[in-house]
Amino acid sequence: MRACRTLFGPILFGCLALTVGLSHAADSPANDTPSASAEAPAANARAADTVATAAPAFPPFNEVIKEPKTTEGLIKIHQEKGRLFAELAPGDLNRDFIVLIAIAKGIGEGPLLGGMTWGFGDDWVWQFRKVDDNIQVVRRNVRFKANPGSPEADAVALAYTDSVLFALPIATMSPSGAYVVDLSQVFLSDLPQIASILPGFGFASNRSTVSKVKGFPNNLELEIAATYASGGMIELDSVPDSRGVTINIHYSISALPQTNYKPRLADDRVGYFLTVTKDYSKQGDLDRFVRYINRWQLEKADASAELSPPKKPIIFYLEKTVPYAYRKPIREGIEEWNKAFEKAGYVNAIEVRQQSDRDEWDPEDINFNTFRWITASAGFAMGPSRVNPLTGQILDADIIFDADFVESWKQEYETFTPASIAALTGGALDVKSYEEELRRMPQFLRHAHGCRCELHGGLTRELAFGSAALTIAAEASPATDGQVEKMILQGLKEVTMHEVGHTLGLRHNFKASSWLTLAEANDPTKTSQHGLTASVMDYNPTNIAPKGTPQGDYFSTTLGPYDLWAIEYGYKNVSGGSPEGELAELKKIASRCGEPGLAFATDEDTRGIDSDPYSNRFDLGADPIEYASQRAKIIADLWPGLVDRVSAEGDGYQKVRRAFGILLGNHGRAMFFASRFVGGVSVNRDHKGDANAKAPFVIVPADKQRAALALLEEQVFSAKPFQFPPELYNHLAASRWVHWGTFDPPRVDYPAHEVILMWQTRILDQLLSSLTLQRLYDSELKVDADQDAMSTAELIERLTTAVYAELGKIDAAGQYTNRKPAVSSLRRNLQRYYLSMLSSLAMGNSGAPADCATVAYITLEDLKARIDAQLAADVKLDTYTRAHLRESSTRIAKVLDARLELGQP
Repeated sequence: MRACRTLFGPILFGCLALTVGLSHAADSPANDTPSASAEAPAANARAADTVATAAPAFPPFNEVIKEPKTTEGLIKIHQEKGRLFAELAPGDLNRDFIVLIAIAKGIGEGPLLGGMTWGFGDDWVWQFRKVDDNIQVVRRNVRFKANPGSPEADAVALAYTDSVLFALPIATMSPSGAYVVDLSQVFLSDLPQIASILPGFGFASNRSTVSKVKGFPNNLELEIAATYASGGMIELDSVPDSRGVTINIHYSISALPQTNYKPRLADDRVGYFLTVTKDYSKQGDLDRFVRYINRWQLEKADASAELSPPKKPIIFYLEKTVPYAYRKPIREGIEEWNKAFEKAGYVNAIEVRQQSDRDEWDPEDINFNTFRWITASAGFAMGPSRVNPLTGQILDADIIFDADFVESWKQEYETFTPASIAALTGGALDVKSYEEELRRMPQFLRHAHGCRCELHGGLTRELAFGSAALTIAAEASPATDGQVEKMILQGLKEVTMHEVGHTLGLRHNFKASSWLTLAEANDPTKTSQHGLTASVMDYNPTNIAPKGTPQGDYFSTTLGPYDLWAIEYGYKNVSGGSPEGELAELKKIASRCGEPGLAFATDEDTRGIDSDPYSNRFDLGADPIEYASQRAKIIADLWPGLVDRVSAEGDGYQKVRRAFGILLGNHGRAMFFASRFVGGVSVNRDHKGDANAKAPFVIVPADKQRAALALLEEQVFSAKPFQFPPELYNHLAASRWVHWGTFDPPRVDYPAHEVILMWQTRILDQLLSSLTLQRLYDSELKVDADQDAMSTAELIERLTTAVYAELGKIDAAGQYTNRKPAVSSLRRNLQRYYLSMLSSLAMGNSGAPADCATVAYITLEDLKARIDAQLAADVKLDTYTRAHLRESSTRIAKVLDARLELGQP
């Protein structure tokens, strides 16, 4: 094996050298259209031989199927005594069917919510294949392909196989000559693997039934009332008895469409969901992956017209469950995308229709795109779509809104935990922790995890912040009357536009919020035309203007420039006269990425482990540091009088605690945005030759990093922002109801020290994470020697100075007592945590560069000297401060001694 690797290295190097030496040729147009996998032709040949063979004798049809309930359609179905028989004609064998799975009725837990799709970006292609006296249910492997009849196709057939899921005995032959098989074991089973996300539950076949069968010429719709059983020791608030949990699972089975749809190649500068195959016939590129964008098939009714209606528009049905009060902004949010399609050459590409009480179709039916309103108490919205995995053609989409989306004052804001704070700020901050998070997930959810839409929960928090800000301001100004309703309706329209964007194929763009300045974002003459941000595919916060500043829109009411550009790339009818010309036209569109408002960064650019401080969820404005500073000022102005302004006469004080949590959480998250500038690296997707092209990586300027650190010193590592009056703490009442649907807080009184320290430590964890220190250390090589650069030594020195700011400044004439200590309790807690981090760094336990460990070591030496000098000074310290400083000195001494011992040979 080692010899093979040794040989492969020079070959790869040679290929790369030729690539650099020669001009890069365009992708081969012959490989831009999908070809069947090598497995399929061989399977078809075997099937032809099988069909031609004389069928063996089977029991008579009337003995097997006696008194059925028959459903005609794509596949004829007979229901009899709880069993599900299917007639499979010879033409149904070895034919591709797409199988779409959805949760028709859920249980209000996790992804098991009514309306949720279950493909997680990996929809299934099935074939029925006859082998001897069985019909196999086979899931096609569509990821690998080669041109049929080529040597590469033979190689693919040897390397990759399909998955045989079931082997069904042929029960009988129908009068028409079709094979009859019992599909009960297929669908009355845990086919979607739901038990993997319901630990302790197993599929109960004897308690599961077929609840619905509908047949149509092009599709079959099945719904199974699937019961999952447990020992009853698991408590689920939304389920009456966990010994039997029933979930209605909907299967939509249709023949894979054979149309003139032409796939469109993806470009990494424009954010689309992808359908990806590996083509071993692809020439002229080391990368054999073929990446198609996911999009609808749109064709102009008049191909010669600059603007034309489509032959077949994209139609969304508003489900009758949508409340009357919200139908107008939702309809407007869907139709807003017609502005983008007009730029791409289509008039009325999207239509919105209202479902009537007389309509009997199922929302999960592949023939209907729906906007659904559910009540799962999950406070979310999502816009999934189902896609032909061979071409990227979108076949179906169902947008789901949960009713709790507009309920902003939630009990969850009463208590913070380290896990909830981490979730608010991007998750794991180092690679090891990130990989551990992924390993804990079921395998089939890992890909979807990185692309999942979490706008729902975040926007609920933003509505809560906006409601708190406007509620408090309303006491001072009658002009705010009606503003909360305006904010909610604008937010509802924006999140509708966002989810529709997903159904059109678009991914998140978390850099879109860095387009306008904060002043421009409050200028209605700009935002009414182009939105608050460059794209509704960002997660945008509630825009609340500071006191004394004109208030603009709370949320975007229209699409941004990125949205128009992305739809142009995906849907504009480009010809170019040839496949090469068409590809050139697409690249010309994508090459505009350097224009203002067209920058793109998505989920994999915005994790806790990522470097780009301009790619954030729920920030606003061209400068996230300015945004954080502004949010801090807004929140500081809201603290005074919070109790009286939030609590109504005759009500409890629970809303005060929730408002406190909302404001504190918003402050902490804004400061976290600022912390990402330290060690930050901007990431760009520009290609060589693009107009205004930027380098792939740009180190954040040192002055910008220092500005962020200065803000954190003031707003996080100082006690000043957290000096709340005692009467406020004593009114932070927790909900006192204890029953299903509520949670009992660990402490009814507010854990003030604990919560404040959680936010301080989260930001310290970011600043001193191994990744931040590695990036800072690397930047010293990546910035010219004659240019200023932030260093790890400077960061550690500044943090130490800020966290231990009292040392050397304690007034000798001060009258310090345990009630008025020289170092306050909030500061002592921060110093203890920082000391533990610095010690870990000095001991080499953090994964940071070795130079950081040595800097931490000498910093501890200096810090001990300063602490000892403070203790030796002629100052009468309070017991708390004296004990704290002595303990700190002793701990440092032990770390220094341990470090010396570790360093011995």
